[in-house]
Amino acid sequence: MSAQQGLRVGFVGAGWPDRVQIAAFRSGGLTPQAIASARRERAERVAATHNLPLVFDTWQALIESDAVDIVSICTPPHLHAEIAIAALAAGKHVICEKPTALNVQEAERMLAAAQAAPDRLAIIDHQLRFHPQRRQMRQLIREGYVGSVLQARFDRLGGERLDPAQPWSWWSDAERGGGMLGALGSHLIDLARWMIGRIESVTAQLQIGHLFRTDPESATQQQVTADDHADLLLRFANGAIGHITVSGLTPGGYGMSILVVGTDGALMLDNQDQLFGMKGAYPGGSWEPIRARQAPPPVEGLPNQGPFTIGAYYLAQTLALSLPMGETMLNDAASFYDGLVVQRVLDAARRAHASKSWETL
Repeated sequence: MSAQQGLRVGFVGAGWPDRVQIAAFRSGGLTPQAIASARRERAERVAATHNLPLVFDTWQALIESDAVDIVSICTPPHLHAEIAIAALAAGKHVICEKPTALNVQEAERMLAAAQAAPDRLAIIDHQLRFHPQRRQMRQLIREGYVGSVLQARFDRLGGERLDPAQPWSWWSDAERGGGMLGALGSHLIDLARWMIGRIESVTAQLQIGHLFRTDPESATQQQVTADDHADLLLRFANGAIGHITVSGLTPGGYGMSILVVGTDGALMLDNQDQLFGMKGAYPGGSWEPIRARQAPPPVEGLPNQGPFTIGAYYLAQTLALSLPMGETMLNDAASFYDGLVVQRVLDAARRAHASKSWETL
């Protein structure tokens, strides 16, 4: 890696890199360099669209390449553990998409591999930790704005899974790590831990919308085994209670929001990522906008201004500044240990749904 070229990223998987990650990482100061996909033609299309120099036939060839410094794993979850462990063994830094793995056992193996490579970065791509308003919200909680936290609510509502024409894919397949709970609920669980504290116990209800979907490759109806909607109730070690709803079954769904209520005040992040507080005349007061502490990112070069894109931009910026200095333990990033803890909550939520009970973590 030359100082002029910067840290070179190789992407395994074509979907998320094409939609968000390549552009956001490039704008943030990293160098998108290579891509591998299960389908060579998809990798070539994305490489041509985003001007990536290298296309590999397999992820194994990509992680062994001397032209790649960071491996970004954007595959279905059932492949995460194998690729992450091999990439770390090959001396690469690793950014792994969420959910961390298929289960706790795989996540434990990934953490062991990260611990065996302390000079390598190993993080889960919970980029919402780098989103400015969410960072500010967390800081306000830590500064005592709400007093002692009583309850917190994290929502992501959308209606995409109501569409019966949505094709069957790994998203519908529990054996490959599909489902809204893992794909988006993992982000909200991580934010809940990061903002409020350790999760002590959980119960959950999961729901599937359409029980069968059409596989576009075989044109046959396939059973859906992964959830389209999840409701979680949480108990935190500090006494607070939490509620997480992640839904693909909400018509006209309004995106993501956070509400934190405490003894002395409340904070709300709305679906436009505007931060509001209630203090002073609390509890009878009104919501007042809170001025942003950090300037918004430049629009140029980013595919959109959504929270995941903005978070990816600031994550890339942090890596571009930190990794050349040898800093591989980033305070704000979600480590493989954080990924393991979130995986424990995911597994416990699924057990709680099956047993209709609370699960202690």
